[in-house]
Amino acid sequence: MHTHTVYSDGRGTVREVLKIAKLKGLNGLAITDHDSLRGYFEAKLYDSGLLVVPGYEVDTDAGHVLVLGLEFLPSETEHIRYESLIEWVRRANGLTILAHPAAGKTSINRWMQCKPDAIEVLNALYPLYGYFVRRSLNIASKLGVPMVGGSDAHNPQSVGDSYTIVKSDNLSFEDLIEAFKRGDVYFGGGLSPLSSRLKTGLEYMVSAVVSHVGEGSKWPTTMKS
Repeated sequence: MHTHTVYSDGRGTVREVLKIAKLKGLNGLAITDHDSLRGYFEAKLYDSGLLVVPGYEVDTDAGHVLVLGLEFLPSETEHIRYESLIEWVRRANGLTILAHPAAGKTSINRWMQCKPDAIEVLNALYPLYGYFVRRSLNIASKLGVPMVGGSDAHNPQSVGDSYTIVKSDNLSFEDLIEAFKRGDVYFGGGLSPLSSRLKTGLEYMVSAVVSHVGEGSKWPTTMKS
């Protein structure tokens, strides 16, 4: 449910990501590059035998959100208000997953007022398993939404380190949506190797600092659609 490629801040090509996903026994995956669907559209060109779900990751003013099931982006993806994105995706019949909510500042009141479709309880890049998963489980319990897992892979080898288990007889996005509605999804797997987590975390912190320095601090109140 959470994979990056060279089309954003990942180090693996789409072919490499698909190959590892297949080798690890996954039935499908969502390519969720930041503000981009190019990886997904390239993946559609290959006969991988996997269910490739359209997706992208958006940085909102109340956390990162994975958008699944839509082959188009909102007209603006920078400085988007969390509520505006959730509502826009809901109108477009997509799915939203709150990504790695246990890492960083929580916005529990806003998340409860405008709930995503699921919570990423297990993110393979979490520094520690117990503390962060317990914190995520607590958030999911308060929101009362399904719990999923994602590798947040920034290199091909990490694809599938953590994953989402879907109870369904068929392999299609429509069945995936129904499984989410029934709550028949759960998280599995574990954390990526420590070296991979440290490297990706350091790269993220450097990128965040550079981005913060170059941007203003005011968030717009609405999103164009």
